[in-house]
Amino acid sequence: MDRLGTRYKVFGGPANCCGVIQYRAGDAKASGRIGGNTVAGFAGTGAAHVLTWCPTCNIQLSEIVMPSTDAGFALGHVVPYIAARIEILRSHFVRSVNKRVALHEHPGVAGVTEGVVKILSAIPGIELVDLEQPRVGYMCNSLAPVPDYKRELHARELAAAEAVGVDCLVGIYHACHRELCAHETTYPFKIVNFLELVGEAMGIQRDDLFKQWKMMQDVDRVLAEVAGQAAMAGLDLESVREVLIAHMLREQPLPIGSRVAPAPEPPAALPRFFPE
Repeated sequence: MDRLGTRYKVFGGPANCCGVIQYRAGDAKASGRIGGNTVAGFAGTGAAHVLTWCPTCNIQLSEIVMPSTDAGFALGHVVPYIAARIEILRSHFVRSVNKRVALHEHPGVAGVTEGVVKILSAIPGIELVDLEQPRVGYMCNSLAPVPDYKRELHARELAAAEAVGVDCLVGIYHACHRELCAHETTYPFKIVNFLELVGEAMGIQRDDLFKQWKMMQDVDRVLAEVAGQAAMAGLDLESVREVLIAHMLREQPLPIGSRVAPAPEPPAALPRFFPE
């Protein structure tokens, strides 16, 4: 956003929750209050546009909360916003990224897949490969009610990426990355977020510590690395251990190293958006 010259302010955390957790639990009153307060907070900034990153927030706010409010702003997703300004961003792509990549995609939020394709296609050296896999849901965790199907989807996609020899399987959303990234230990390609490739083209690099820790698949090794930070924050190591087990190691729909038999062919996928 800085490179685009956009004036912006970042909002996040519980104070800016969309209310989806309460909504899913059937507590419509609490959900409406939380979502309404968030929309009011955004409106209070006077901004004409609010951009989301999380697809859940985008869907919850645009389809559930905002239709009953006078928000005073337009809600969009940050990816189409960036893609629409790709000519500004293109001049900042100063390094070639000579990689064959495939996109892990979901169709839930309009314009996001198309936007990522447009952004990646502007990076010098990128070769984008279509794995021709089903496009289902809006993020991997939206498939939690059908765990067997999700495992099959992941297995099929990983196998397809290996078969065509990609250098990277590229995700868009945080929840997908959490569920897929540790498979990098047993497949001959990297699993990254598309913004890592954007950063690489700009000469920017940030270590993906979550992926490094999750790939260890060993809570004691992770604890050894984070113990100093936990102590500085005044956290109890046993509590940290419980969180790591629940929200890192157990958050693995397809076990590392497994090869699930391919599922029967699903119904025809939605139209693709890769340029010819």
